[in-house]
Amino acid sequence: MGLCRALFPQNILGAPSGLYPFSNSVLECQSYECKLNIHSHLQRNRSRGDLLRSTSMLLPSFLERFVATFLPKPFQDLARLTGWFKRQGKIDPFEFLISLVFGQLSALRQTLVSQAQSLTEPVTRQAVHQRFNPRAVAYVQAAFAHTLAQTLDWSPEHPQALELQKHFTAVYLLDSTCFDTSEALQEIFPSCGGAGSAANIKVLLSYELMAGRLEPLKVLEGKRSDQGQALGLAQRLKQGELQINDKGFFDAKAWQAAQQAGAYLLMPLPHSLTLWTIEGPEAPEQSLDLAGALALSSEDRVEWPEVFLGTQGKHRAGPVRLIAFRLSPESAGRHRAGLRESMRTQGRTPSAKALQLAGWLLLVTNAPTAKLPSALVAYLYRIRWQIELIFRQAKSVLRLDKTPSKNPSRIQCEIWARLLCAVLLFLWHAHANAQCWHQHGSEISFEKLIRVMQQWGHTIARAFLKGPEELLRQLRTIWRQLLVNARKGRQKSRTNTWDHLMDLWLKPKPALC
Repeated sequence: MGLCRALFPQNILGAPSGLYPFSNSVLECQSYECKLNIHSHLQRNRSRGDLLRSTSMLLPSFLERFVATFLPKPFQDLARLTGWFKRQGKIDPFEFLISLVFGQLSALRQTLVSQAQSLTEPVTRQAVHQRFNPRAVAYVQAAFAHTLAQTLDWSPEHPQALELQKHFTAVYLLDSTCFDTSEALQEIFPSCGGAGSAANIKVLLSYELMAGRLEPLKVLEGKRSDQGQALGLAQRLKQGELQINDKGFFDAKAWQAAQQAGAYLLMPLPHSLTLWTIEGPEAPEQSLDLAGALALSSEDRVEWPEVFLGTQGKHRAGPVRLIAFRLSPESAGRHRAGLRESMRTQGRTPSAKALQLAGWLLLVTNAPTAKLPSALVAYLYRIRWQIELIFRQAKSVLRLDKTPSKNPSRIQCEIWARLLCAVLLFLWHAHANAQCWHQHGSEISFEKLIRVMQQWGHTIARAFLKGPEELLRQLRTIWRQLLVNARKGRQKSRTNTWDHLMDLWLKPKPALC
């Protein structure tokens, strides 16, 4: 592990501060040259009508850039720089990466044999096993960073996103997920203890809503808290950007950093915080009995325009807006039942105050009412659940949490390869979604898209190894399949969150006379 830590000083599966510049500076000229070559190749063939016939410019621009990003030479150079590739053998660095990212996508089980079948030269499973070493981890991580850096600015135009850009320059959905892994990794990824595995991995993801861009931010020890990451994440925000996250990420310093940057946060209110209000410029601050105030209210929405969270000093956030939305009787009943069960397992009984608050959705934000109307805060927050769906697909289809091997290097390589696969699949989803909306006025289901891509995984892996023209031919076929077979099926009478946001806020329908 010493070599990997020397190359990437932070946690080997974290986000090293110098990793992105390292990848870009080394490969900047080579990547540019590769893109020029592929562009010239496509131009020569375009006259014959063999490539990329489409009425929309989204298709050629996206597929050409995708192919140009995955030419072998930049990845072979990265393999040399990390020390994984020293002399030409049967297992080429580019093929090794592609077999991990796409070759395993179609396999029923992620085995060395299934990976070997994605390579050009026939090799044994033992030969593949021997290539998983600390240098392989450094290579796959560097390849991930390079690909992410090359694709961060790929943002298709979507009507809903364009309307939302009038209010926020970016909207980030933030969350984390944990899963147990082999105890061989317990020194690198120690867990919190308990009945689970001694090793546990936490993946921190950011999903930029308007660009449809997935960005794995960090891979951490399972025992690391979300709250400990909050300040660093808030410091990444720029003016006019909005970050939506769970209450586990609450940190007063993070709110202060966002406020200073001119950025905005939206999250549920942690019930453990003390709340303070100020009635006037000269009036002293008063403690807010939130449960008592809500118990006396008959309204479905109650708002406090200026509230301070926490005690005085560095642990205080505010002023922020606090908006309380009354839950339906069914939802309130489920929340209270869940609270009682959670407290029962701890040998405790929930207080009357906790049961009262469980009947409300309590949200806090520093975005002004003019930018984010109170009535629509809950609708916008509901979009955060998209990242929960991302985690579900990453685990069920990409098998992010399945690490059957006991080889630490192989486990880490496979985790980074699956994260890279997730990034690429979301790129496809964002661009196919925009294309489908422009052509048919409908959206692409990510769940359907990922299933289609899973069926084509081995074919894609083999096409990568046959050159850009064959790869492009296969991608055109898959693209057409997606636009037909991956559309969302929905009832016209059923409105979703985006419908509410568009009709009530982003692009309201004219009132009928």
